[in-house]
Amino acid sequence: MRNPRFNQITPNYRKRVLEVVLREGKRLNRYNLPFAVFTGMKIGADNRFASITIESDLAEQGATFVLEDGTRGDFPADFVLYYSDPTYQWSPINQLKRALKSKISDSKLSLRVLADALNTSPAQVVRLLQENRASKQFLQLFKLAQIAGYNIEFTLKKRTAA
Repeated sequence: MRNPRFNQITPNYRKRVLEVVLREGKRLNRYNLPFAVFTGMKIGADNRFASITIESDLAEQGATFVLEDGTRGDFPADFVLYYSDPTYQWSPINQLKRALKSKISDSKLSLRVLADALNTSPAQVVRLLQENRASKQFLQLFKLAQIAGYNIEFTLKKRTAA
């Protein structure tokens, strides 16, 4: 089980992300957490972070922040992994892979049938469904989800020029 702790949190307004350094054991990992994951908060160059505090009371596993407009918020270290690390067990992509595995095993579809539907090899289907690995074949994974009866929707928001 992973036990990440905050080491450093720095806002980058140009990239619209929080640059986060997490410590897991002796390893330091760097992540970019988009401002957009904080729904309902307008974070940007015109509403900057007034303060960001790593909570020592929570063993450096939580952080709180205050924006210039007075809005307060907090988030745990796992929140960063959820949105920024595709190998994290509870990331959205790994949850989709688990759901697909169970749906496919319940349907008794063979790997050959799935591979033919995706125009790929059975070995590639197995690689697609491996959890805790970064998958670059998102289109195949989403097509497989459609075959299994899931609908996946994305909402893109256009950024306005500042």
